[in-house]
Amino acid sequence: MTNAPLVAFAGISKTYGNGTLALDDVSFSIAGGVIHAICGENGAGKSTLMKILFGLEQPSSGAVLLDGKAVAITSPRVAAGQGIGMVHQHFSLVPSLSVTENIVLGQEPRRGAFIDRAAARQRVVDLAQRYNLLVDPDAVVRTLSVAAQQKVEILKALSRDVRVLILDEPTAVLTPPETDELFERLRDLRAAGLTILFISHKLREVRALASHVTVLRAGRLVGDAPLDAIEDDAIARLVMGQAERPKLKRGGRVSGAATVTLADVSLAARDAADRLHDLDLAIHAGEILGVAGVDGSGQRGLVSVLTGRIQPSAGAIAYDGHSIAGLGTAALRQRGLAHLPADRFHDGGSKRMSLVENAIAGAHRLAAFSSGPFLKRRAMEARTVQMIERYNVRAPGPKAPLAALSGGNAQKLIAAREFATEPRFLIADQPTRGIDVAAAAFLHERLSELAEKGCAVLLITADLDELLALSDRIVVLYAGRIVARMENGPDLTPERLGPSMLGLESAA
Repeated sequence: MTNAPLVAFAGISKTYGNGTLALDDVSFSIAGGVIHAICGENGAGKSTLMKILFGLEQPSSGAVLLDGKAVAITSPRVAAGQGIGMVHQHFSLVPSLSVTENIVLGQEPRRGAFIDRAAARQRVVDLAQRYNLLVDPDAVVRTLSVAAQQKVEILKALSRDVRVLILDEPTAVLTPPETDELFERLRDLRAAGLTILFISHKLREVRALASHVTVLRAGRLVGDAPLDAIEDDAIARLVMGQAERPKLKRGGRVSGAATVTLADVSLAARDAADRLHDLDLAIHAGEILGVAGVDGSGQRGLVSVLTGRIQPSAGAIAYDGHSIAGLGTAALRQRGLAHLPADRFHDGGSKRMSLVENAIAGAHRLAAFSSGPFLKRRAMEARTVQMIERYNVRAPGPKAPLAALSGGNAQKLIAAREFATEPRFLIADQPTRGIDVAAAAFLHERLSELAEKGCAVLLITADLDELLALSDRIVVLYAGRIVARMENGPDLTPERLGPSMLGLESAA
């Protein structure tokens, strides 16, 4: 480990063609062999700065220095040549390829003119064992859970000869045990001399892992200090411009009849992570029912059968006492279903379509937005602008493509769309994954408001603090079964949930 700066940003500014100033004269340095945290709200400029370091973006002015020398990082290939790797928050894997094929892509071992598939597979097995990030080397990526895909992304970056590793919200899809395991591996990498840039919105993670924190707000550097010299409240004020909002604590209140019921529901999915076994569950009007569980415990299968994407293999699902057998997603949405999906780009919206088209999707046939075959584009745009303003979506404008937004801002827009339908049943699947503290607090308030208005809310989240802050009741899934049912209250803690999540206790 060395105290000399390995990476330095000198007066970095970035202005896009539409006039958006993403970074404004940012200067700070990163020592070699440390874990350095970068914090800030969505749209603060964190990802833009990291993309500049990784060669995905070019600065409008300023310079990047490595080992004290200015370098022109014009592409990810150039960055890789400098020993810089990046694990993106949104996956860059090829879904149709295997884990092995994704990890060795571009650096395949060969035997003569042919790829040595056995050697490639062994390389991945050795890499996974070395870093204790175990994945099936033969699995096709599209069949993997979100957490498993994240592991593949990390392994792919580590398979290159990196000395600087950028991690953009790496724990967003991990459970607490998986996060602890990842942190152990990252500490090992730091001890071996690797420099790690850790982007996170979770101050507890920053405190547990990093030694130094840099804070950006609205594209400007507002804080840069060793973590042992700054308190969490001070970091929160720097991030948001104000103290962190107090967390909500609901719990124990069921205010209406059951809106959705599952009776002996099973799902015989090909992927074991999606299978369900004899689920009995009721979600009441006016409550937030939380679902806890290690990733791959059946959460994805539960969402699939409740949204009509897949019909259960056995059992019955009723909505207001009426069977929804055979109904697809469109029919369920007409009956009041809303869904905030875990993957906001893949399942929540279309990257290529405009914010207007994404915000009005599903409501474009309403009289407010159409007249016969003709769309009322001014009305659509006006509604979208209202959503952008109310949900503080940082965007170039309503006509920009969804791809122009950061992940957190895309999540806020999709949440605005779903909440605007005034749903009677909302499935919130990892609703605040990868978004900043202020945005998460805002969405928490909106979820609570929906429940207060009588909406039945199913909350699926890997963030146990979020689960305990919002839920009235909690069920724990393990291997596709409900193994515990708990009323929320002051005595319910992550420690009490942990054994059930790991299958060590059953209280169902």
